[in-house]
Amino acid sequence: MQTLAQGITYNFIANEFMLSKSRAWTKVYDPASQNFITRVPESTDAEIQNAIVAAASAQPAWAALSLSKRRNMLLNLLNTLKQSSSKVRHCLCVEVGKTLVDAEAEFERALDAVETACTVSNEMGGVHHLNQSAEVYTIYQPLGVCLTISPFNFPFMIPLWSIPYALITGNTVILKPSEKTPSATQALAECFYRAGFPSGVFNVINGGGSVVNTLLAQPTIRAVSFVGSEVAGERVYDHAKATRKRVQVECNGKNHGVVLDDASKMKALYAIAGSAFGAAGQRCMSLSVAVFVGSTKEWIDDLVTLAKSLVIGCGLDPLVEVGPMISQAAKARVEEVITTAENEGAKVVLDGRNYHVPDYPNGNFIGPTILTKVHPYMSCYQEEIFGPVLCCVEVNTLEEAIQLINENRYGNGCTLFTSSPVNAGIFQRLVNVGQVGINVPILAPSGPVLRTANKDSFLGDQYVSGRSSWQFFAMTKTVTSLWS
Repeated sequence: MQTLAQGITYNFIANEFMLSKSRAWTKVYDPASQNFITRVPESTDAEIQNAIVAAASAQPAWAALSLSKRRNMLLNLLNTLKQSSSKVRHCLCVEVGKTLVDAEAEFERALDAVETACTVSNEMGGVHHLNQSAEVYTIYQPLGVCLTISPFNFPFMIPLWSIPYALITGNTVILKPSEKTPSATQALAECFYRAGFPSGVFNVINGGGSVVNTLLAQPTIRAVSFVGSEVAGERVYDHAKATRKRVQVECNGKNHGVVLDDASKMKALYAIAGSAFGAAGQRCMSLSVAVFVGSTKEWIDDLVTLAKSLVIGCGLDPLVEVGPMISQAAKARVEEVITTAENEGAKVVLDGRNYHVPDYPNGNFIGPTILTKVHPYMSCYQEEIFGPVLCCVEVNTLEEAIQLINENRYGNGCTLFTSSPVNAGIFQRLVNVGQVGINVPILAPSGPVLRTANKDSFLGDQYVSGRSSWQFFAMTKTVTSLWS
């Protein structure tokens, strides 16, 4: 493999790392120290076309390989990923700001996704239907070239939710990673190269919104997988549907955690704090609303004490539990949300604004923040904050809590903390949210488990991951034959 210069992010096209000829580059900084990490190109139209041609040219031969050979290539990829574990985890800590524990969790869940794709059923080979007068069978064929657009917060795991399924089905792939966190993707491309994938089967094009628009306009691309913000997701969905592409979009969430007075108090509070403030709240599956039912509102003081004890700093420090925001702009936006909430009547009982970490005075840090007296009409409740901010809402009954959840427009997930199986049964039956937890913080399912977000949190044709996800990347064809 060619030697790559430090401080530059390369495109990966037809098994070559290519230095972009773009005149527009974005600099990426360590969110804890503000040290320079790399620069990312806004890839040119010619470079995008080169990636399209490479992927389209490679697809017929890749599809012609047997399922077992494509599976073996993914197994080779698993081995190269494991060999790159230290490098990938370091990228996640330094560039994304993850703690060591969070980086390890992302890496392991990424491996889980690839392993699950390797276990897909032989149903991919087709189904023969019994018929007395004719031969009828259903076959599955690849769509062609598929596009994955991934966010900054899980730059290694989320691409592997879709890419292995697209590949094992016989498609080729172009990945457009977030321009905010490109290094883990470059490490992923190196792994694909070392695993021996044929030229053009996996490609990476860097850039921002204009690159996405150019890619979506290409008729050669037949399917799009996107995870990111609601605004960008709606644009991707509308563009993809207008050009007759298959599309799956997972975007914003406002995940509620309901606390009943029969819950295990400290287990519930630890779960809420970990989910709300871990990864600096930059997870679409974070618990961002705690709904305290009845007397449990008296537990909020203990939650504040617990949140104050969390260690904030650089993710490479093994003692750190909460890292920085991804950028100065993200930090400023979240601080503005807190100020707006205060102006609208919410009470800031724990204020993380202007948080100072002595060893990292320029870091994008916001301390855990807890808002009480929050009402559904407030902007802090209506919007996904995407920061270490927990909105606390008080209701009198479980029924009120369920109604609150059902009236919220997002449907990523919700959870209930209780010791009563009866209450758990009522909750999981009556909430209209796709992913439900009982006594666990909201965590994204992995491996063979489908992600089942709904309402405004999901747009598209089929859910994002799970053992049956290969069907999104396949065209179904039914053949009926009659021979005399």
